[in-house]
Amino acid sequence: MSDLRPNSEIAEGIHWIKDIYVNAYIVESGEDLILIDSGFNKKAKPILNYIREELESRNIKKILLTHHHADHVGGLHHLHNHLHTRIFSSEQDALYIKGEMKRPPPNNFILKPLYYILRPLITPKPVTQIEYVAEGEIIEDENDVGFEVHSLPGHTMGSLGFLKNNVLFSGDAGVSKEGDVELGVKLFAENMNVARASLVKMSKLKFDLLLSGHGTPILEDAQQRALEAVERLGLDEDLFEE
Repeated sequence: MSDLRPNSEIAEGIHWIKDIYVNAYIVESGEDLILIDSGFNKKAKPILNYIREELESRNIKKILLTHHHADHVGGLHHLHNHLHTRIFSSEQDALYIKGEMKRPPPNNFILKPLYYILRPLITPKPVTQIEYVAEGEIIEDENDVGFEVHSLPGHTMGSLGFLKNNVLFSGDAGVSKEGDVELGVKLFAENMNVARASLVKMSKLKFDLLLSGHGTPILEDAQQRALEAVERLGLDEDLFEE
């Protein structure tokens, strides 16, 4: 589609929702919807408003979470509390989403004290009913090909990517920036060395579209952009070995 803009259908049956600076995606599944991440807004207003206005208030039957950061799970409690939808996450990141572990601070000694002060205000409400998924599993879409689960740790140690047909939902494992692919921001990465290895791994998957957690979606030649990123960043192919 040439008219690429937030809060619109950007590929057949796939909708891009922008919540301030973070992306969420809606995938149509028959009469129902599947949501990738739940945005920053605690009441999921950008997502629910779009569904009401553009998708006839259809039901969200599943939410797939790429990772536990607050800007990606902010609306999760509200959605689950009102819709009782099924939620899928890695077991490792689910510890934070369920409130069993506290999220780590940013990688900046100046911001850390501020983070600890604000943490009670910015931490999303916990959600405990989560189904765990891991590398190689398939999350079923009863009306189409399912979502392949790919472990892409580093930004968080339980980060996941979801591959459906030729579309990769990468979270912050690999993000779009001015048409190129980049690593997720270092400030919030839990392990940059592991994140680099995951970008190499991601570049070896087969996909044409990259729908990442930040930036404008890449709708053509996305895998090639990822391969170019690996070369541009000087990442060793041996960082990830199949």
